[in-house]
Amino acid sequence: MWSKSAFLDTLKETAEHTGQPIAKGRFKHSLGFMKLRGYREERLNWKFTYPGNLQHIADAYRVQTSLGLQIWQPDNPWASVINQRLKKQALVCYVLRKSVREVRLRLQLPMHFQIYPISDANSVHDTNAPYSVAFGQPALLMTPWPTGLGAKEGRYG
Repeated sequence: MWSKSAFLDTLKETAEHTGQPIAKGRFKHSLGFMKLRGYREERLNWKFTYPGNLQHIADAYRVQTSLGLQIWQPDNPWASVINQRLKKQALVCYVLRKSVREVRLRLQLPMHFQIYPISDANSVHDTNAPYSVAFGQPALLMTPWPTGLGAKEGRYG
C-alpha cells in the first residue's frame, strides 16, 4: 500500500521529469493507492463478496447502491486493509444472476468491459461466482439489455 501524499509526490515528479502534465483530479476519490512491484502474466483468483443474499438484489434488475461489498483473494496480505475501506463505501452497481463468462458470451461484451465476479454468503466458497457485478458507468450501460439474461418478461436485465 502507498500513502496518497507519496503517490501525488511521485506523480508530480513524473510530470516534471517527462515534461507532460498529468491530471490529478481523477485520483481524488480513490480509496487506496498501491505501488506495482512486480508483474505476473497469470490473473490472481479474486472476486467481490457480499455479506448477505444477492438474489433479491439481482432479481430487482436495476442499478442500485450497495454497501458492504468486499473482495476475497487468497494469499493477499492487503485484502483486509482494502476491505476496511471498501465495505464502508456505498457503490453504484448492477448485479446479474449469471457468471461473468455467461454474461460476456450472451451480451458479446468486449474483453475490457468492466464486469466482475461476485458471490454472496451462500456461494463465497464456490469455484465460480454465480453472480456478476458492474459498477458506475458500466452498471448504467447494463440496464438497456433485454430479457436474454433471465429477466422477467417485459423487464430489463
